[in-house]
Amino acid sequence: MYKNGLDSLILFAYNINITINCKIIYMITKISFSNFYSIGDEREISFLKGGIYSEKDRGYFQYKKREKVSLINGFFGSNASGKSNVLRAISTIMRLIFNVNNSQDLSKQLVLVRPNSHKKYENKSTKLGMDFLLGSNYYQYNIEIENVNTIVREELLLTTLDKKNAKAKKIFLRTKKNGISFGSEYQGLKDYLSLANIEDYQSFISHLINNVNAKAVADFINYRKTVAVFLKTDGYDVSVPIPVAILNSALKISSLNQDHKQAALKLTQEMMSCFDESIEALQIINENNQISIKVKHRDFIHSIDMLEESAGTRELFSHIFDIISTFKTGGVVVYDETNRYFHPDIEIALLSLFANKEFNLKNSQLFFASHNHDTMDLLDINQTFIVEKQDMSSLVYKLAEIENAKQRDNIKKKYRLGLFGGSPDISLFDYRLKQLL
Repeated sequence: MYKNGLDSLILFAYNINITINCKIIYMITKISFSNFYSIGDEREISFLKGGIYSEKDRGYFQYKKREKVSLINGFFGSNASGKSNVLRAISTIMRLIFNVNNSQDLSKQLVLVRPNSHKKYENKSTKLGMDFLLGSNYYQYNIEIENVNTIVREELLLTTLDKKNAKAKKIFLRTKKNGISFGSEYQGLKDYLSLANIEDYQSFISHLINNVNAKAVADFINYRKTVAVFLKTDGYDVSVPIPVAILNSALKISSLNQDHKQAALKLTQEMMSCFDESIEALQIINENNQISIKVKHRDFIHSIDMLEESAGTRELFSHIFDIISTFKTGGVVVYDETNRYFHPDIEIALLSLFANKEFNLKNSQLFFASHNHDTMDLLDINQTFIVEKQDMSSLVYKLAEIENAKQRDNIKKKYRLGLFGGSPDISLFDYRLKQLL
């Protein structure tokens, strides 16, 4: 059964209507963060690799002569190490930048970030940063937040890639003390300030994107719909339980025109039949503002509700439409605990599509966390990140930064032996469990 399921997952890419286009759409090249959930001191993570692209560079996009961006990035560590918080940092920055609902009537009780709860970081601000490629430009965005929702510093810099030796230019800088200032080329945005009432809890960049048709944010306006759709695809999140994820997927599919809706339902059904070959059709019913998803099985007397399906089937329905759409348009997928409900072979088949240039024609980018060590086979040491907790704070480091990690080593074996850190102490767990019993 899983052989057929794997074939279906791999072959579906051939049936997606994609026009090959090498123009950069949206890729993250670097993130930085401090005092965010379990993350303490400031840490910077690069998703770049130097050198000229070769056939050995599986899962990379060469965006300039000697610099490549990783299209698939995996985070590994024991339970409660902080993997989810690293991924949450990525999605939080994306929401601050591209959130189309960041309107002026939001409650001042809105929580933008959760600082580290350790007393060491009491009264310290949270800092988040992201460098990314958007359109044909390189942007650097940094934000500093106090008391969970008060923005005290925010800046956006731009480097034009098609100009040789171009330097970063300031688009705007916002500080609590001096307000908002603009770079020399973007002074025209001053006129917008008189029209805007920017609250302390609202990102200025989202106001520019939503309200100003200016050259300074043209890339954001042009690509906003592509990027914003794929802010976060979680296996599980306390704020998005599985039933809500199912509902969100149903709403997205229902919003399509009839032809596209039927195509999306058919493709989703084919994916779900990888788990259960008896699944023949899907139906989304919207009556009296109540949505239900019905699954038709071969030889069943009647259709059954999606919530009665297996956890893996529900997971696939919740997220496969977003993932397929990302392959069609380009964008970013942030997927926590990809191993949670999927069979290991299905998980690997799904993740491997991002590393395969034959399928990932739009250079879509994936950030995932998994407890399945076999997913390490998809990555090189510049795409593998270890997360572990020390002194009540999460540390993140690239495997390539470790002295005894070499590309041709048996990475999985060494990781499981604890040579790279980020793995649980099984003997201690086993001892304590037996003591309790």
